[in-house]
Amino acid sequence: MRGIAKLPDMIASRLDKTRRSEAPEKDARAPKPASRSQTDAVGAAQYAMSLSRGRKPSHDRDRGLILPVQSLGQEDHLRQTFLGKGLFLVRQDQWEELGQLIRDTDVAREKTSEGIATATLLSQGAREDFVQAARGAFAGGKMPDNHVILALEEALEDCPECWGVAVVVAQAHMDIGLAALGNGHPSTRPALDNKVFRHHFARAAEILDAYCAVELGSPLMAEARCDLLLAAPDAPDRVSDDFEDLIDLDPDNSSHMRRFGLRLLPRWYGSFDRIDDRAHETAERVGDIWGEGGYTWVWFDVLRAVPNAAERLDIDRYLEGMADILDRRGTQHVVNLMAAHAAVAMDPTSASDDLSPTAARKRASINAAFDGIVRGHLRELHPRHWAEAQQSPFHPMPDIEALAEDGEALARTLISRHFREELSSGRTVTFSPRGLELQTPA
Repeated sequence: MRGIAKLPDMIASRLDKTRRSEAPEKDARAPKPASRSQTDAVGAAQYAMSLSRGRKPSHDRDRGLILPVQSLGQEDHLRQTFLGKGLFLVRQDQWEELGQLIRDTDVAREKTSEGIATATLLSQGAREDFVQAARGAFAGGKMPDNHVILALEEALEDCPECWGVAVVVAQAHMDIGLAALGNGHPSTRPALDNKVFRHHFARAAEILDAYCAVELGSPLMAEARCDLLLAAPDAPDRVSDDFEDLIDLDPDNSSHMRRFGLRLLPRWYGSFDRIDDRAHETAERVGDIWGEGGYTWVWFDVLRAVPNAAERLDIDRYLEGMADILDRRGTQHVVNLMAAHAAVAMDPTSASDDLSPTAARKRASINAAFDGIVRGHLRELHPRHWAEAQQSPFHPMPDIEALAEDGEALARTLISRHFREELSSGRTVTFSPRGLELQTPA
């Protein structure tokens, strides 16, 4: 067996201690690994149960605001199921089944309700034991035990024709390389002076070089190639081509465009002018799906990371892109994402005092779009997006339950404030599947 069970006892013990100390509540909530057939059972009944109807107002300012709140149950269950499935298959030494499942879900572009690729979750779960063991070793000032690396390489040798296994092993090497830096996910381009980091990324590149993501039709493989840029001296020259391959393979997935924009920041591989140029090009590439939305997605997290970046923004195309996204892909997940972006991330008080007048004016235009989003599209509240809108896209997110609690409080405050005239006059502001209703008391 090449799972964690065959690692030395001291590593397994350290891993267990790390888990118990870092995330006891998460372990208690995580469901047992499930088969794909079990995930299919998540349907309308569970969705209906996930909405908190008729919630009592938590503050006087909320009185008169009736807004259904989606709990984290459905999306979190799906994520934990696929993470658990990947972890389970590795612990059972079922690498071939894991590889085939990743290939099938990746080629089919299967996603959760919030657009997270199933193949990405399966791979992340499959790597968890190895990565946690490596992190534990680095935290203790030691190198990871050789059994960790050997277990990965043996899996690769036993499944030489399976690119699903290959991409998991390559991503695990990159995870271990990043763990050697000791700072989790970097917020800027990492230095290349760490030998362990360079070694693991070089091994990942060697594995991935045997495959062509475009020929395989694999977004996961293309995403892994984009991750290789972290250790590539020529990353500024490659970043556009690599991300364009990824976006072309999975144009429905907005997260690729959002990450592309962040990687083009000056602190990484580009400049603000380059972000704008690539945003315009991306809008043309995905126009049949998103309209002008590709332009918006590339800039979306850049504006949250660097408020003054709005100075370079084509504000008319950005706003048109927001409208196209809502019209074409206006799920409540997307609606809440856009509403929180306008109300929270673009709040005039959220930027620093050195914000340029041009950037402030353009951000204010995005902030003003909040009214149309709430009145025309909002049906239910997804709290996590509102809490995340306050955070830097480079910072790790707090506990998911804390996110939900903070996000709901923030959203209710902002929405109540937006409808303060109606609420202060005694009217009821009701959101439902039918849309917004303003009711006058009898």
